Amino acid sequence: MNPLKLLSYVTHQSEAWHELADKKPSVQQMLLMYVIPLSIIPPLMLYFVVQNHPKIFMDILPGDRLIIFGLGLFFSQVTTVLVTAWITQHLAKMVGIKPSFRDALLVIAVAATPFWLVSIFYLVPSFTVNIALHGVAGLVSAALVNQGIISVFKLKRRGAAIMLLIAIICTAALGLGILLIGTLMSWGGIQDLQFSLKKP
Repeated sequence: MNPLKLLSYVTHQSEAWHELADKKPSVQQMLLMYVIPLSIIPPLMLYFVVQNHPKIFMDILPGDRLIIFGLGLFFSQVTTVLVTAWITQHLAKMVGIKPSFRDALLVIAVAATPFWLVSIFYLVPSFTVNIALHGVAGLVSAALVNQGIISVFKLKRRGAAIMLLIAIICTAALGLGILLIGTLMSWGGIQDLQFSLKKP
C-alpha cells in the first residue's frame, strides 16, 4: 500500500486494485504500516499550524492542551477507520457477498487516504482552499470505494455495487460527522481544562 500511487487506484482501477489485493496485507500490517502512520499526519499538521500562527491559536489551545487534542484526534481517526471497515463488512451482506474484515479494511483504508493527505494543505492559510480541497478529497474517496467494491469485493452487479457504495458513503459520512462532533467537544473540553501536563 502506497499513498503515492493513489491516482492509479482511480485511473487504472482494475490492475492497481488487483495488484494490491494480491499482496494480501494482513490487518496488523495495514494498521502498523499504513493506517497509523497516515493518521499521524492531521495532528502533526495541526501542530505546525498552531506553532506558525501562535497569536491566533495559542490562547485557545496552548501547547500542553494541543498534545492532548492531537492524541485524541489520532485515536479517533484509527477507531473510525476500523469501525467503518467492520460496518462495511456487514453492509456487504445485503448485496449477497461476504468480504473478510481484511478486505473491508483494505478498501476503507485506501478510501480514507485522500482525507489524510489533504491535511498537508492545512499549512495553506486559507479556510476556503482547505474546504474546497476536502470536497475534492470526498469525491476521490467515493471513487476509490467504488473501485474497491468492484475489484476487491469482486462485486460485478452494477446495481448492487451502487447500492453498497451509497450505504458505505452514508456510513462514512456519519462516522466523519461523529469524528467532527467529537473533535469539537474535545476542543471545548480541553479549553476548560484546569491543569497543565507540565504540572505534577
